[in-house]
Amino acid sequence: MKAWFALLALLLVSACARAPLEPRADRAARDFYAAVEAGDWARVEAALAPELARTAQGRAGFQRLRAALPRGGAREARAVGWSRAGEGGLQAVHLYRFAHSDVVVRTTLRPHGGNLRVASFVAQRQPLGQVEANRFTFAGKTPRHYSFLATALLSPLIMVAVAAMAAMARGLRFKLAWMALALVGVGEAWFNWTTGEGGFSFAALSLVNVGFGRDTDISPWLIRFSLPAGALLVLARLATLKERRLA
Repeated sequence: MKAWFALLALLLVSACARAPLEPRADRAARDFYAAVEAGDWARVEAALAPELARTAQGRAGFQRLRAALPRGGAREARAVGWSRAGEGGLQAVHLYRFAHSDVVVRTTLRPHGGNLRVASFVAQRQPLGQVEANRFTFAGKTPRHYSFLATALLSPLIMVAVAAMAAMARGLRFKLAWMALALVGVGEAWFNWTTGEGGFSFAALSLVNVGFGRDTDISPWLIRFSLPAGALLVLARLATLKERRLA
């Protein structure tokens, strides 16, 4: 059973693989971090967006940020994610690994004059081991983890199976409508694979809603799915039809 879970998880992880960060944005974000780390304020100001460049507040903020960065140089640096930002820009996320801690850097880049300029720059230190703890693994997981994953995988299968039953049901009028109803999910359950925390929101209505992903390559995996309420209604309708045929 555990092997089947591992195979399904591998397929889901592969399906959620994101496109790599474009080289120009990767280089711009890395160069900016290097300038901040070195205290090269001329390079920092030259790379900033016009609304941020050459302000006393901005320079003081970068000085405080630089003072909080680990010393000694990173032993590893790599892009771990990115997302679209406003005004045609993007936010690049990089991981810098040091001897005693990790630093996650989020750099928002926007096009200006043919170049990418830095619109925001946030660096957050993380304890060692946090990146590894967020990997998708079955080591040390509880029955709650397995039950939630199994339910998330079963939910869309139930929806599709009931829709197929509606399509083949004899005497069922408005089949297309009943088939569509079978695919409707109500609410959304979510589960953090790293921490084991979860929750449920009733304020959601969707079609075959199941999700498995994370914001960056170092974030916790989140599993989401909706309850197959529409499928239950269709099953009730099919049961009524069967009773009438047998009557």
